[in-house]
Amino acid sequence: MIAAISPGMALRRVASRKALTALSGYDGAGRRRSATVNWGAQVASADADTLPDLEDLRARSRDLVRNDPLAQSAVSTKVVNVIGPGHMVRPEVDRDRLGMTAEQARTWEALALDIWTDWAGSRDCDVTRTQTFAELEDLVYRSRILSGDVLAVRRYKRRRGRLLGTALQIVEADRLSNPHWSQDGETQAGGIEFDTDGAAVAYHVANRFALDRGVRGAVTWQRVPAYGSRGQWMVLHVHGTRWRPDMSRYAPMLAPVINALKQRSRYSEAELVAAVVSACFAIGVTSADGDLASGLQTEQQGKGGAPDIKLTEPGMIVDLLPDEQIQAFAPGRPNPQFSPFIEAIAQEVGAGTDLPYELLMKKFQASYSASRAALEMAWQFFRADRALHVTQFCRPVYEAVIGEAVARGLLEAPGFFSDPLRRQAWLNATWMGPARITIDPVKDATADRAYLDMGATSLTQITATRFGQDHRDVRRRRAEDGSDAVTGAAPAEGADRPDTEDDDDMETGARHAG
Repeated sequence: MIAAISPGMALRRVASRKALTALSGYDGAGRRRSATVNWGAQVASADADTLPDLEDLRARSRDLVRNDPLAQSAVSTKVVNVIGPGHMVRPEVDRDRLGMTAEQARTWEALALDIWTDWAGSRDCDVTRTQTFAELEDLVYRSRILSGDVLAVRRYKRRRGRLLGTALQIVEADRLSNPHWSQDGETQAGGIEFDTDGAAVAYHVANRFALDRGVRGAVTWQRVPAYGSRGQWMVLHVHGTRWRPDMSRYAPMLAPVINALKQRSRYSEAELVAAVVSACFAIGVTSADGDLASGLQTEQQGKGGAPDIKLTEPGMIVDLLPDEQIQAFAPGRPNPQFSPFIEAIAQEVGAGTDLPYELLMKKFQASYSASRAALEMAWQFFRADRALHVTQFCRPVYEAVIGEAVARGLLEAPGFFSDPLRRQAWLNATWMGPARITIDPVKDATADRAYLDMGATSLTQITATRFGQDHRDVRRRRAEDGSDAVTGAAPAEGADRPDTEDDDDMETGARHAG
């Protein structure tokens, strides 16, 4: 209305409003600088920022892992150090709460471990009868970092010769979607159905991928409840750290570095091609009238095509006609700046994936202190990721397996289904992952011994961290093969004592502060 009456006033009004908008107490929010004037970031919910891009992010992330060595290194390094050969469990019931003696607790823990080992070591724990539990761990974690999230559906399959019927079905992230690819709403987003509090109540799983629409029949969806009638979990939604409230789906690990990886891959390919061309002896012939020398062997590339010049043998001398000359091409490769540039991109990718450059590139050429610092930093990320994996996947599955064993009478656990606190007391356990990386075992062993003497750690923690094993199993094997007698350590019969503690004081001569 103002512009229709007074265009000049309207223009000044718009300029004044824009100037007010540009004023800000934070430089990062201002619009006066050239770096931020065209920065059109919008405030939106976590789902609005994530869900529309997930399909492209997953596809590009998988393509990079298939074809880019740096992306493959990032994923494999994470999997090897977080999962490795799989996690070992050590049942440790809370015998004080349960009113059990040490001998009773030890007997129950041994039987529970046998039942778990029988289930986890069999491929029948996988509904497809393809993988053991350790292999399922690898698949679940790899899928999580590659696709953003993954589902583990609890199934029941009674099979001949097996103690338990509990089985797991791993569902890739792409199959979790809204029925008929409908729009997200207040109670449904990304295939997850929520209640009024925002808690997941069901998951909608398609029977095939979106690209299979119209192939092999129609695509159908199945609604899988998140929890059963007794409150037991039916679906595990395994994903990364939830860094925003109300986040329902998650982006792949490589999402922040997809562009950097792709551009690096293209640049590396271009440099490789240039180096190959530079290694070849390429020549060109110029002529005033356009006719090629008769001394060169030529082949016609189709009717009316340009001739293809070939040297018939190495070291050949060519007789040129008048006004003809040979020109050599020198691409100037390899490029001396190629390696520093690739290393800079690798450092950027490592920062975006929480991997130190040394581990990402599998290259340790710095000092001992720098290499150790890189491993220590990596261990912090591996340990956090390992704890998240155990919480989201390992412990719930262990609860399901032990729960079925109790229901079938294979284990006696009074109050397991009626008292939540007693159930947790029965399910208490320690999970041990792959061994921690070390570059100087002697120094690490000396430090561990000092911490043990101080009472700051235990033999169980040291054995699990350094070797990924249960200390009780190590002591038992030492007693069997006579290692204690050879080394002069504590008496072998100590390995068979009913006490479930580590007996660190007897091993080191230290005293408990309490």
